Amino acid sequence: MDYDVIVIGAGVGGLAAGGVLAAKGLNTLVLEQADTAGGCASSFEAEGYRFDVGACIIEMARVHDWFYQRLGLKREDYLTFLPNDPLYELVDILSGDRFTLPASLEGAAEVIGRHSRADSKTFLNFMRKEGKIMDEFVDVMFSTPQGRLRDFIKVFTKYPRILGILKYMLSPYSKVLKDLFVHPYTHRLLSNYSVIGGLPPSMQSGIMLWACFAEHQGMFYPLGGMGAVPEAMTRAMEDVGGELRLNSRVEGVLRKRGKACGVLLSDGTTLTSRAVVSNINANNLYLDMIGEEHIPRAVAKGLRSYRMSPSCAIGYLGLDYLPPLKAQHIFALTDLDLVDVFWSDIYNRGIALPQSVGMISCPSFIDPSLAPDGHHALSFITMAPPSPVDNTWEDIKWRYLDIGIEMLDAVYLPGIKDHVVFKTIATPEDFEKRLLIPKGSIYSYSMSVLSQMVFRPSNRSKCLKNLYLCGASTHPSGSVPGSICSGLLAADLALEDLNGRREK
Repeated sequence: MDYDVIVIGAGVGGLAAGGVLAAKGLNTLVLEQADTAGGCASSFEAEGYRFDVGACIIEMARVHDWFYQRLGLKREDYLTFLPNDPLYELVDILSGDRFTLPASLEGAAEVIGRHSRADSKTFLNFMRKEGKIMDEFVDVMFSTPQGRLRDFIKVFTKYPRILGILKYMLSPYSKVLKDLFVHPYTHRLLSNYSVIGGLPPSMQSGIMLWACFAEHQGMFYPLGGMGAVPEAMTRAMEDVGGELRLNSRVEGVLRKRGKACGVLLSDGTTLTSRAVVSNINANNLYLDMIGEEHIPRAVAKGLRSYRMSPSCAIGYLGLDYLPPLKAQHIFALTDLDLVDVFWSDIYNRGIALPQSVGMISCPSFIDPSLAPDGHHALSFITMAPPSPVDNTWEDIKWRYLDIGIEMLDAVYLPGIKDHVVFKTIATPEDFEKRLLIPKGSIYSYSMSVLSQMVFRPSNRSKCLKNLYLCGASTHPSGSVPGSICSGLLAADLALEDLNGRREK
């Protein structure tokens, strides 16, 4: 064999798997089709500005520490986190009010208390009790592989306290907010955690209130931009003996006697291995790289039944000044029902609405090295359909970007349009072409309850032995910490099957 393990894709999940396997002494190669690692959690440079491709927040920082600990290293030697405090600047589009959200739970409760003392008390009580239980449950879930029903049951057996808050998991996010809190302002304040989780309030699980707890335990930004995360993970992996090869696109997975035994590259090269770990979308893996004729019909049907997560468009702006903001990130406060309306228009009807600005990020606000002196890098994310109705993204993308800039100027950052010296945009079609993400879906499959854990493609393939899955399309989820944990889980399963012994 050329290698013990070949990893397809150098997203954070693939790098996590590659690092753990290499640290255990396995001859490990990570292959990446692009010219940089990280996928959606990477950065790119243009005219002196460094922009985040997609992800722009570090939550659950402990997950990053887990990766380095598994390699016998210290995260601080590779990657520096800058704390976000305040977490956000919030703009209430109904009243025009602007304020910042403190990093502490007590500070957030004080903001809520300006409108409702009852909600302030409920918020603190909920976060200190149910929020903490949810957070502990997430740790168990993120560290337990999923493949069969017994794996699903194992999570609840390990952490039976979750049964006490099962009602939040099974109830819509909007209902949980309205049941817990009395004031509409509180509902607007907490509405964004639904969309962050990839679904509107009426479709999202109430357990996403956990995200609020998680952010108030610590939200960070990596020094050097989000691209510093995969860059650091690559260095760590290489330090323990792993190898990364860029510009190496995998066309197929080699099979022999029902086992994965290597890969075929786009240039015709074949590389053999004892096992294969895939960090790419499960649909691409099974339907394209393995081939529908080589998998059970039920598996192909199941893969096609998944609803994809939302797609987005991101505008990237180079500014010749520091815009009037008070935090790295700006969010809009919107009515729960209005979010549902926007969602339906965009994703069900295919209407491209550049007015649907979800989040604004100015990373150079916290790390000035990401832009030339006196300049700043800013991006804004909008919900966007994979394919606009009656149009193509190539036809409308630049007009869409300009309308988005007008929206920033009118609502969020007055005067900004006069200071834009560089601009570009990435659409769902761009994400699909450049990062091979089907339909530009930022979390791969839907983040609904029935698409999580055992209902997502298994970390250990059921179709082909010695094949393992990590990344956004498998358990735990499509988030950055979830993807890292999926890599750790895939590596553990591979080690369990290979027994850590190199083939002679």
